[in-house]
Amino acid sequence: MEQLKNMEIIRKAFAYLKEDDDCTLKELLELVQIPAPSGFEQDRAVCIMDKMERIGLDNVGMDRVGNVFGTIKGTGKGPVVMIAAHTDTVFPQGTDLTIKKEGNRYTCPGINDDTRAIAEILSVARAMKALDIHGEGDIIFCANVCEEGLGDLKGVKYIFRDPHACDGFITVDNVVPGGIIHTATGSERYLVTFLGPGGHSFSDFGLPNPVHAMGRAISRIADFQVKKLPKTTFNVGVVEGGTSVNSIPERCSMLVDLRSDSAEELSALSAQFKQVTEDAVSQENARWDTKEKVTVIFEEKGRRPAGAQKPDELIVRAAWDATSAVGYTPVFHDASSTDANIPISLGIPAVALGRAGDGGDTHTVHEWFQPEEAWRAPQKELLLVLALSGFQGYRKYQLPIRHA
Repeated sequence: MEQLKNMEIIRKAFAYLKEDDDCTLKELLELVQIPAPSGFEQDRAVCIMDKMERIGLDNVGMDRVGNVFGTIKGTGKGPVVMIAAHTDTVFPQGTDLTIKKEGNRYTCPGINDDTRAIAEILSVARAMKALDIHGEGDIIFCANVCEEGLGDLKGVKYIFRDPHACDGFITVDNVVPGGIIHTATGSERYLVTFLGPGGHSFSDFGLPNPVHAMGRAISRIADFQVKKLPKTTFNVGVVEGGTSVNSIPERCSMLVDLRSDSAEELSALSAQFKQVTEDAVSQENARWDTKEKVTVIFEEKGRRPAGAQKPDELIVRAAWDATSAVGYTPVFHDASSTDANIPISLGIPAVALGRAGDGGDTHTVHEWFQPEEAWRAPQKELLLVLALSGFQGYRKYQLPIRHA
């Protein structure tokens, strides 16, 4: 990687990215004030598309689900590399997006996750176009939708309907600047609705109660024993229902999140969760001598596949060496769920990289970002995309062309 880094044109690009740091920060502060809840990223996506056009990227456009793309064409036959960041944030419409500045710290919901990453990849694109830098294969810059929460990776799922969309995928989505995620935590999310006859708490006493059935289920779920390795987790995150304190509810619901680094463990946990929930309903119905029954409906709200790559995979080694080359300390971050889940699960080389600077309170309204030599992250991203693509005969980390 040092050989690539020391090429004269790359040294110029590094200098450009350092000088561009103020512009990158300005774009971050502009973008973060555009609301972008999952599923409602249109305004931010249009702004990003305009910026890609102004940079001069080729084939700028938006697909049917709202992903935005722009390309720098390759010089010849080489792998297609996509570098992405997600447009959406966890914050609902109406959230106050006023930026607060104290010293060199900026506070605003979504300023780090993942708006900073959008600004970074735009800076990389700007440097490549300004200095006429091209990889051997096409490099696609992508701002994708619906990574957060119940967005369920809709954006990248749509992209990878075509398994040959690219030969390697990078998402910039990690709070640790030197962090590298090369495995994928799988998840399943369910809305579980319990339905019953309902009635008056006194005069209709003796009818089965959906909330009691849900309570039985939650109690059983809370007693699950799961593996520490591969890490496997469960959570009942939201419960709703009922009419009043003196009404037997007609319906109630719970949102359940199941996760594991292992596809097999996740499947087993999911089956166990469904079984104990159905058993809880049967127990509530058996408790009362009546024809009226509680029923349960499972609605899948999200599914993210698990997957893994070995630390010595080409794309992982390249990410490690590019991170080190710009002065960060590379570290394998704990497995988590990112846009890289989808390509990893399909056998497509993919990693999630750390964003620049210092930051914290992610996913809260107190989320903050502080530039700390923030140009280093775009430098790392430039090195990695060119290494994976191949550049001016440098092919040590060049990815194979999967569709050849």
